[in-house]
Amino acid sequence: MIKKSAFAVSIIVLFLAACGGEEEEAEMETLEPSPLPVTAAVAAVDTLFEVVGSTGRIASARTQRLTAQIQGEIVQAPEYVGMEVSDGEVIFRIASGESASRLSSASSSYRNSQALYEFECENYRGELTQEVKSMLRQTTGLADAQTSLASAQTQYSNAAIRAGFNGLVSDVSAREGMVVYPGTLLGEIIDPWSLQAKVNLDERELARCASGQRVYVTIPSLNDTTVLGTVASVSPVIDPSMRAGEVIIDLPAIHNLRTGATARLEIVIAVYPDQLVVPQEAILIRDDRDMVFVVLDGHAQWRYVTLGPEGRGIVAILERDQEGIEEGDQVITSGHYSLAHDAPVAVVN
Repeated sequence: MIKKSAFAVSIIVLFLAACGGEEEEAEMETLEPSPLPVTAAVAAVDTLFEVVGSTGRIASARTQRLTAQIQGEIVQAPEYVGMEVSDGEVIFRIASGESASRLSSASSSYRNSQALYEFECENYRGELTQEVKSMLRQTTGLADAQTSLASAQTQYSNAAIRAGFNGLVSDVSAREGMVVYPGTLLGEIIDPWSLQAKVNLDERELARCASGQRVYVTIPSLNDTTVLGTVASVSPVIDPSMRAGEVIIDLPAIHNLRTGATARLEIVIAVYPDQLVVPQEAILIRDDRDMVFVVLDGHAQWRYVTLGPEGRGIVAILERDQEGIEEGDQVITSGHYSLAHDAPVAVVN
């Protein structure tokens, strides 16, 4: 009797355990996986700027290389790079005894010839016509003396190397006491208040650029400061060795911007107003087709799209599938590479 009771109790326990397991399994089946964290952006209607992007350098719009015109010793030179100079200011001075001596001799000869010419004019018997005056200038040596004096003055003035505009000394290659010769590079000045960006573009990209186009210029050395510039010129020739040509962009005044700095350039080659746009990072390729994930009721919904022009980090959506993507939809921009359709997600922007 005892054995039959124990057997019955065991049957009841097993039955209850089986029922509890089925209930737990059914409960687990109804639980949904934890949502995956993603970031998202809102699809918006905006103006899209198609650009040609590249990296260039900042340069001064005006640069003057200072070179020696005569032989001699440097007796004046800038004290340091970065020194501010004014238009017409003497930057370098070269001492040349020969030039000074030649100027003195030419001046003396000119004064003597001038006095002789005036004497001949005063004592000339007859009408003093222009032809006669010209003849007297030749016979008295005044014409030759005047030419020699002008040449000596030019050579003497070449001893002083002057700034051609207001600017800063950017290089000093010669110091006081050095002996220099005609053609020796002494230094350089730049105009730091008139800056440009210069970039070499592939010939195909160059063909899409033109003077007057808007340019977005980003300066990494100034905390990625972005300013608007304008294409000043596009090279009319292609460098055969590089298959590229230069584009020069005028820039506004930018505090602390220096020549030689790196600049990221985006030249606007076309403008498309009223476009439905999404960030470029939202676009994925599945089944060889472009698509995006749209967040709907906490789930990632798969949407095929047809892309239009792109630029400055956004891309236009031209056509959408049947379910569509509309202005105001949230499109996933990160954490979506391994997502499946209808997967639960949580936007963590």
